[in-house]
Amino acid sequence: MTISYPLYRISLLEIWNSPTLMTWGSFLTKSLNLLFVIPLLVKNFTTAEISLWFLFIIFIGLQMLVDLGFSPTFIRVIAYAMGGAEVSELKSLKVKNTGQPNWKTMEQICSTMRFIYPRVNVLWTAFLVIFGTIAVHRPICMLENPFPGWASWAVILTASTMMMWGNLFSCYLQGINKIALFRRWEMIFSIGSTLTSISILLLGGGLFSMIVAHQGWQVFNIFRNRWLAGIVEEGRFKRFSASGKNEEVFKTVWPSTWRSGLGIFMSYGLVQASGIFYAQIGTSASVASYLLALRLIQFVSQFSQAPFYSKLPLFARLLSENRETDFVRLAKKGMSLSHFTFVLGFIFLGLFCNPVFSLIGANVDFPSSNLWALLGLGFFLERYGAMHIQLYSTTNDIIWHVANGVTGVLFIIFSLSLFPHFGVYAFPTAIVFGNVCFYSWYSAVHSYKTFRMDFLDFESGTTFAPLGLFLLYTIGKFFI
Repeated sequence: MTISYPLYRISLLEIWNSPTLMTWGSFLTKSLNLLFVIPLLVKNFTTAEISLWFLFIIFIGLQMLVDLGFSPTFIRVIAYAMGGAEVSELKSLKVKNTGQPNWKTMEQICSTMRFIYPRVNVLWTAFLVIFGTIAVHRPICMLENPFPGWASWAVILTASTMMMWGNLFSCYLQGINKIALFRRWEMIFSIGSTLTSISILLLGGGLFSMIVAHQGWQVFNIFRNRWLAGIVEEGRFKRFSASGKNEEVFKTVWPSTWRSGLGIFMSYGLVQASGIFYAQIGTSASVASYLLALRLIQFVSQFSQAPFYSKLPLFARLLSENRETDFVRLAKKGMSLSHFTFVLGFIFLGLFCNPVFSLIGANVDFPSSNLWALLGLGFFLERYGAMHIQLYSTTNDIIWHVANGVTGVLFIIFSLSLFPHFGVYAFPTAIVFGNVCFYSWYSAVHSYKTFRMDFLDFESGTTFAPLGLFLLYTIGKFFI
């Protein structure tokens, strides 16, 4: 008894302080939304309301486009500063490994973030007011009573004025590797958000009430992160001076930022745009089904990122300290877990969503097996390339604009060519073709060459097994 208790206590502490496990925990609590809120929503909302709800979620998720890639870049340079980098060393990565954080550099980075994010926020709000309003007009007018739809959109526009400002605090927390703390609080707030949404739906609340709750919790998240940033590391963040933009920091982050931003737009942005485009021409039922499929596969994709993306600040720090062997070993482990998580999540939803939807009498159909398989394969290939490109990006040489730019052009070409013949199937098919023709292999080649990794040796321990499981399931589903 005396032996097992300390081991048990240590195990709990390791779980409590594990960035990967806490990130998974955050996504697990968010999955409560998938397990409880979405079934209630598709049962209680009309088909037109379901379609509009998922369209609203797309616009809320597009926040990262107007971020222009600043967040991943700032997280990376903050991690460099934690490794001891001077401002002049941020770009070259020729860091004097002091083993101590360089708080002077950190102050200049945070001051630059305080200058940039309010200005980016203006762009985000303008984007929603102009282009967003045009895009939601038709789906809102398809409601039996359009007023709750327009009122919901007004709430989203109001909350959007704060969203980009909140990225300042989340970048700082993740960059200094307080990911476990950050994700623990996300877990708590995710549970609160889910319970609120469940209560609203059970009490007969509609679209407007759900949007108010959703956006209210988003705003709460910002103030929570602001508080957390102010209490970690002896409250240094609160004492940092807001001296404005540091030109040297800005010149360091801007090349990576615009490349990352363009890459995000040409990948995630175009896939989301397919849903916005389809909402302008499709029926409420077909749009609702496709947007539901996008939402579900993106949830699986985001959930699967935890084992790898939670370690990005650590990767950057290991690279700045010239610990390449540890860097590759951890990357291999993270990629393998990420791939398996994606495939298992994809299979789980493919097996159980249809029976559940039939049981509850949902007002939307789960996508066909063929559409689901195409989306799964496309997103699996995208995850493969994205993790390699993130690995390579730790060198601060950003190729997202090339990888995603070419892939985005291919996606547009394939989508426009195939849509007249195959309808909505054109979009997932275009995702597959775009990744196979360029994105996946282009991203991986850069990673292999830079870190001197052998393709067969590396991928046999990361990709081959989960890909085989995916193909086994999809082929079996096709014949059955």
